[in-house]
Amino acid sequence: MTTDWMAAYQRMARGRRFDELSRPPARQVASPPPLSEAEICEAEAELDIAFPEQYREYLLRQSAGGAVNRLCRSAAGWGWHGDSSTNYDLLTTDFPHPDSYRAYEDELDAREPLTQDFPDHNAYRAAWEQWDAEYGVE
Repeated sequence: MTTDWMAAYQRMARGRRFDELSRPPARQVASPPPLSEAEICEAEAELDIAFPEQYREYLLRQSAGGAVNRLCRSAAGWGWHGDSSTNYDLLTTDFPHPDSYRAYEDELDAREPLTQDFPDHNAYRAAWEQWDAEYGVE
């Protein structure tokens, strides 16, 4: 199976935050200071996620940015500076393990319409478009 990344991007674009976090950051000479435990807890609560322990330690001990986009609060809430593509609504959704949908994809692949099964090109095209829509590829 080939993934249509453009279609995936378009589906994930719903829920993005277009605000001052999306604008390029002001020129910074040094990395921003670390965040406090309270700030990290506030960001996690607002985003409804728990940061991985290594990222929390980075935010607490190193910096709120630098090699990675800076985590900061804006008028729109917590987010990552320069990030205009993350669907924040998806942060609370578990990422499915590939094995969880492999059987479904195998079954769907087996049902792909074949030209030889349709004497009429228009009927084939309609069946293929319906199958393609079910596959989630735009």
